[in-house]
This record gives sequence, C-alpha cells and structure tokens, in this order.
Amino acid sequence: MTAKFGSMTKKLRLKAGFGLRPFAELIEMAPSNWAAIEAGRRPLPSERTRDVAEALGLVEGSAEWVSFFDAAKSPTEFPADVRHLAKRRLIPALLRTIDNKNLDDAAIQRLITDIEETQGA
Repeated sequence: MTAKFGSMTKKLRLKAGFGLRPFAELIEMAPSNWAAIEAGRRPLPSERTRDVAEALGLVEGSAEWVSFFDAAKSPTEFPADVRHLAKRRLIPALLRTIDNKNLDDAAIQRLITDIEETQGA
C-alpha cells in the first residue's frame, strides 16, 4: 500500500461525509492507526479491506470498488476481492498464457470483453 492508497481513502472518506475520528470508530480502528493509513505510513490489513470499502459506501463491482481494491494491494499480491481466484486450477495457466503471449492491455481488455459477451449470451 502506498501514499496513493492513503490519499484515495481520505478522499473517499471525506466524500462519504466522515471525519477521521468517527470513521475510525465506525471501522473499529484507533484514529491514530487510520490516520497513519491515510498518510501512507501504515498498510491497511488486507482482511479489513472489504469492511473499509463497505463503510466508505463503495458498491461492489463498481469502478470505485475495483480501484480501491487495486490500490489496497501490495504490488506482489492479488487484490483482496479476487485473491480466492488464485486457488482455481486454471487461473495460473491463464496468467502464464497472458504473460507468454506478451498480451498488452488492449489485448487483455479484448479478452475481458469477449468473456463478458459470452456470459451475456
């Protein structure tokens, strides 16, 4: 987690209308610890990510939700909301294929769109 995550959470907290202390109490965290997270000096424990997202009023699956979880993860881990997928048998094969084929973001987006269209059919 970075200062970027801290800055994002502070903006989301203020947008939701919470002061630092009331928000920290809502999520059952010491205000000093929450202030350190917003300042980028302390990571948010990954097991608390969903609780914080919900307390901020983020809607699961929304762009804000995805951005929040992406910002909350460390660079070497999956975001908490999709971490369980790593246990699925074919997910590592899918990721290796993406890497081996050197797919750029546009190609990955096309793959995502194809999957979404298939599911909608």
